Amino acid sequence: MPKISVISPVYNAAPYVEVCVQSCLNQTLEDIELVFVDDGSTDDSLAVLQGIAARDVRLHILSQENAGASAARNNGLRHATGDFVFFIDADDYIPERTALERLYRSATEHGVAIAGGSMCIDRDGRISFDSMHGKELDSFEREEVVKYEDYQYDYDFTRYIYSLELIRKEGIFFPDRTQFEDPLFFVRIMLAAGRFATIPDAVYAYRYGHQKRTWSERAVLDRLRGSIELLDLSRELGYAKLHTYVMHQLDVEISVPLMGHVSNARVMSMLYRANSAIDCKLVQQCESNFPDVYVIEPLRWINDGYIKYLPFSRIVHNRYTQAVKRLVLKLLGR
Repeated sequence: MPKISVISPVYNAAPYVEVCVQSCLNQTLEDIELVFVDDGSTDDSLAVLQGIAARDVRLHILSQENAGASAARNNGLRHATGDFVFFIDADDYIPERTALERLYRSATEHGVAIAGGSMCIDRDGRISFDSMHGKELDSFEREEVVKYEDYQYDYDFTRYIYSLELIRKEGIFFPDRTQFEDPLFFVRIMLAAGRFATIPDAVYAYRYGHQKRTWSERAVLDRLRGSIELLDLSRELGYAKLHTYVMHQLDVEISVPLMGHVSNARVMSMLYRANSAIDCKLVQQCESNFPDVYVIEPLRWINDGYIKYLPFSRIVHNRYTQAVKRLVLKLLGR
């Protein structure tokens, strides 16, 4: 039985996947297996993987029709045989050769089901240790054991190893979502484990800048549903930090994707539900000056747009403005 199974969903990642695989195979911890799941790629990803697998039997390839990253990771989990699992996206890589060994040693020595390290960012080949979400959230300064109730974060699930036994025992897999599936998995498995070990080492390099994301209706709805689930869960648990993080993520990250769907009644209804799920009293435990009533930034944008263009009758009858008007009236309780 290998110590760690590295699981990766692969979809049209031919320019990057060989570097990803080699960064895993070159680890000082040699007792590992790689379970790379080709998710119906239409480029040369599968051929690249097959070429590497012919040279190293530790690489196992699974193929499936295109079903998304969640389905691919779950497929990998069903076939994994390691004590722990480590997830990596096919366009990213492990920056340090000792990363998996250090994570495994930390987990086993501390007797925990999860161990995590720090993340670095690769911008066109330039490695930096600045943060996309806050350095205190994307990295750890020391080796220690942390309670999740003290940490309460939901991003960066790829910089941890997880007990495969715990995943299967608790039945915690990735939900069938096109967006925000990994925070849901991460929070639930962290709650099941209760605590985790940390190391300061950089264990994951995230390539930034090449991604081209299309925000379909389903993608936006999945993103909002995931946020609502975590807002509801954090409110039930009284996890003020997690609640605040998710609220700010909605503020910052959903505005641009939403702009293409302001006339979509289902999207607008879900956005309203997300705003309604925010518990201002809970947020005030983290931010004392937080208001008693709060409207997230995307709704403020829409509301400002409606007020600005209200005098112009030709815009009032525009489909966009009519959708905004209905939403504003709903917010005002009319």
